[in-house]
Amino acid sequence: MNAANDMNAANDMYYESPAEAMRHKVLIVDDTPANIEILYKILKDRYDILFAKNGADGIRMVQQHMPDLILLDIMMPGMDGYEVCSILKRDPVTARIPVVFVTAMGNDEDEKKGLELGAIDYLTKPIRPPIVLARMRNHLELKHRGDLLEQLTSELAEKNRELEVLVHKDGLTGIANRRHFNEVLLSEIQRAVRNGRNLSLMLCDIDHFKKFNDLYGHLAGDKCLQLVGELLRNSFKRAGEVVARYGGEEFAVILPDTSAELAGHLAERLRLELMGQSLLHAHSEHKVVTMSIGVAGGLAKWGRDMEWYITTADQALYRSKEAGRNRITVGGDPIEED
Repeated sequence: MNAANDMNAANDMYYESPAEAMRHKVLIVDDTPANIEILYKILKDRYDILFAKNGADGIRMVQQHMPDLILLDIMMPGMDGYEVCSILKRDPVTARIPVVFVTAMGNDEDEKKGLELGAIDYLTKPIRPPIVLARMRNHLELKHRGDLLEQLTSELAEKNRELEVLVHKDGLTGIANRRHFNEVLLSEIQRAVRNGRNLSLMLCDIDHFKKFNDLYGHLAGDKCLQLVGELLRNSFKRAGEVVARYGGEEFAVILPDTSAELAGHLAERLRLELMGQSLLHAHSEHKVVTMSIGVAGGLAKWGRDMEWYITTADQALYRSKEAGRNRITVGGDPIEED
């Protein structure tokens, strides 16, 4: 069969897939212009063709144009095809571009060497158009599917990261939710016990929040919760500190490497900062939104588990509220408001 018949046969057997309709870029690297011309005539109707006449130019063309497939001659002066392939496969940016060797060297050892360097196929001269077209089509289709799979994998990973954030975030305030609070508190307790460090927990409750909701409406109540969440986020930025919405109008702060005494001072600062926001609350004794806080903490040790920290802080919070609200309690000692 002559070349013309070969081309006609190739056209008859060829069909265009969606991937091929994208006009893939193919780079031909060969030091013989006649070989480039032959391949160009075979491929030009289906692909955008680039070419280079030596290995160094070929690498430069790959880096500049990022072709979808490379047809690479082996026997070239200076830098041969094996070296070009090796350089491309060592570069993470170009490593995934399929390389097909096109050469007159047809023994098994040469083919083995090329495949070990990362080439995906090996075409021998003289060129047979139907074979070239069929293999090009298959390799480009595989690359398209691989690229699509990589894109989908990347998008899925990003969605999973976003979902992970959402799973651990309170939808209204944007700070950590109860689930994340539980996970972090358990981890911090274990770390503090293991290293013999201090750990404190702060539980905060917005005073008379039900009355606030009843008076101003749930939309205003949501804004109030958001304001408190933002205040907490801005007040506790030290590495390891975690602020969370504990439930309803209750918030929690995990304070690693923090003594109960220091946590009490931080709680008092937070209480005053909230009062300084001057958020109107007509049914509050102070006519602004305030909070009561309970603190549990000190040197972590065996027996002080999650239940101990939460129960102790909750009892301290209860004492703050019983003593008149808008105050903090550390170890049962209430600190009055100014």
